[in-house]
Amino acid sequence: MDSARKKQLKVLGKAEVARSSAEIRAALKEANPEPYSDKRWGENYKRGTLREKWLKQKSPLLHAKKLEELFVVVPNGSAGWQPHLGGYVQCQRCGSVAPSAVRKRWFYWASCQCGNIQFRCVGPWKKISVANPELLIPVKLIGRG
Repeated sequence: MDSARKKQLKVLGKAEVARSSAEIRAALKEANPEPYSDKRWGENYKRGTLREKWLKQKSPLLHAKKLEELFVVVPNGSAGWQPHLGGYVQCQRCGSVAPSAVRKRWFYWASCQCGNIQFRCVGPWKKISVANPELLIPVKLIGRG
């Protein structure tokens, strides 16, 4: 690789970092719109982090209305998605978000509003089915304050 190509890649990398940083700043501002100097900012921050903690502990499937009320949805930007604990995917058809993988549960029976994503867990048996994987995108959820 010659030095011109290295410089070009460095410029592209810096531009991508600046773009993603601006995107994250906008999402955080949407989650907590109060100015830092306001005492409500701290209360909103605490409420948002408690919601994110609840999300990690419970791994719920959230439908669009509840999702909009509790979280800001930020596309993760990766191509495709890999199931892992703590990761979420959003169904583009109905707007619901679901965990990309669920912890072992004795009984769990849930699906997104359109039925594209379905979780079925009974005892040791666990089945996760996705009717149309192209409709799913990986997302990050930020708790609203």
